[in-house]
Amino acid sequence: MSIIEEAKKALLKYPLCDHCLGRLFASRGFMISNEERGRSIKNVLFMEALNSSAGTYDEGVLTALARSGHRESLLFMRRIGKAIEPQSCFICGNLFDKINTNSIVNRIKEIINEQGIEFSSFQVGSVVSRMIIDNEVKVSTELGITSSESIKREINRMIGKALADSLGKRYSRLNPDVVVRVNTGDGSVSVEVMPVYIEARYRKLIRGIPQVGDASVASVAKETVIELKPLDVVLHFAGVEGPEVRVLGLGRPMVIEAIRPLSRNIREGTIIKNGVQLLNLKAAGKVQVREIKSKAGELRRVYRVLVKLYGNVNDEQLKSLEDYFSNRQIRQSMGRGKRVKLIYGLKVIPVSGSILELIIDTQGGFSIRRFITSEGTEPSISGTLGVKVIPIEVDILGIWY
Repeated sequence: MSIIEEAKKALLKYPLCDHCLGRLFASRGFMISNEERGRSIKNVLFMEALNSSAGTYDEGVLTALARSGHRESLLFMRRIGKAIEPQSCFICGNLFDKINTNSIVNRIKEIINEQGIEFSSFQVGSVVSRMIIDNEVKVSTELGITSSESIKREINRMIGKALADSLGKRYSRLNPDVVVRVNTGDGSVSVEVMPVYIEARYRKLIRGIPQVGDASVASVAKETVIELKPLDVVLHFAGVEGPEVRVLGLGRPMVIEAIRPLSRNIREGTIIKNGVQLLNLKAAGKVQVREIKSKAGELRRVYRVLVKLYGNVNDEQLKSLEDYFSNRQIRQSMGRGKRVKLIYGLKVIPVSGSILELIIDTQGGFSIRRFITSEGTEPSISGTLGVKVIPIEVDILGIWY
């Protein structure tokens, strides 16, 4: 069935405005608006319904066109003495006649200027009544039309184009700086500022620095985004460590999320303050947050642990310890459950007397201290050596995916 035949079938059953008729065939033809497409289809139907040379006309089609508001059909029907009253569009109820894009754009600009929002890209979202959406689906389904697009998409595009022309900003569906929301029911508008995400790694160069709280990694990270004037700051860490643990090497991955920032100029590079070093600050997105959350427990780590032995062990036992914890699974009780992790390798370095240095290459997501002491862990360092072993210092030398 041709577009004209499908359109005739639709109009004979429902009064449809130019927008809604054209939208039924949105995927069939480009570089033309739905309104123009619908208007053009009605004009062709009008011409087909009139055979001037023969002096005949298709009254049913012309009545349907006039009922849908087609101007030429309305005039023709009046000429033959049949006044047709235009009806509201079955799908949208003539919603497009009520949408004032200039007024919407002006209100959005007022909000942006009043709040001092800086941005370079935007997206538009709209709220449309459930009845309109249901009517739209009803028409497409009943007529078996698969070339349509949603009314929300048309409204978003229409307002988006007007905003882009007025603001000189870029429309972006993927990663907009702000999202403009328009309620077509009550005409209200709002501007949602999207978060700014900054990827980084942090190093703790001295002991006694917690991840969060006063004089912490979090406090230094928050200071780095103060220029963005955010409403709030959320930190996403790839795992945790205690305040007494230094984080060295390339540092621990993290993402700084600035909530509703008024500026989006990210300070990139490296920052060091109060024993905390933030490395490789750069723009990121939600994908990095998801990656950190999903992989935090699987990050491979290398620990340096200084331990004290409360008992005698010989060189053979220490060598045996290295051999035993080569690609060895350990089980550790964590709350009500157990975690199984892999120790890739262990190196024992005698320091002096009962003091040893252990270099442990392992999966993350478990307590390295409890692995040393044997608390809730099997096998463990203490359990394998058969003596009490207490960690004195813990450093993280490397973390990577």
